[in-house]
Amino acid sequence: MTIELIAETDLTEEQDAPLRELLAKAFPKRADHFRRQSWWLARPQWRLILSDGGVPVAHLGIERRRVGVGDEDVYVAGIGHVCTDPAYRGRGLGVELMAHLRGVLPAPYGLLTCSREVQGFYEAAGWVEVAPGVTMTNVYTGEQIEDVGHPAMVLGDGFPPGRPIDLRGLPW
Repeated sequence: MTIELIAETDLTEEQDAPLRELLAKAFPKRADHFRRQSWWLARPQWRLILSDGGVPVAHLGIERRRVGVGDEDVYVAGIGHVCTDPAYRGRGLGVELMAHLRGVLPAPYGLLTCSREVQGFYEAAGWVEVAPGVTMTNVYTGEQIEDVGHPAMVLGDGFPPGRPIDLRGLPW
């Protein structure tokens, strides 16, 4: 198994095609979308990829962004598209990916939102819930959307807790 951090601008079609397939398998409700494109709303700047024999089996996307936390501006590494191939689940690959992420985080904090069903995984990997959700902005329409169904979680010490978080764009 190997772990590699790849800048989105360096990602080749030969690397992107198997990522699309991995994401389609990991997120079956959005499989049609991921077979066409390897990101959901905001395109990541980097990919952290765990591969087995050159085939990606676990993945997460990273986007560095300045977000609003209360009345402060805070740089975060937005984390999204976190997944493990269903055939590889239960082997600790997600935990390994999260441990590696700490060493390559391009901002003082990692920030993600997740469903309550997977929140325990992130907590076990050191993430802490800091808000019940986030506000995001549809960059195409300017519409502000509040998402309180998915807790906002942070990796890193010193993040201001309990304040509203504005992603200032689409989620990653």
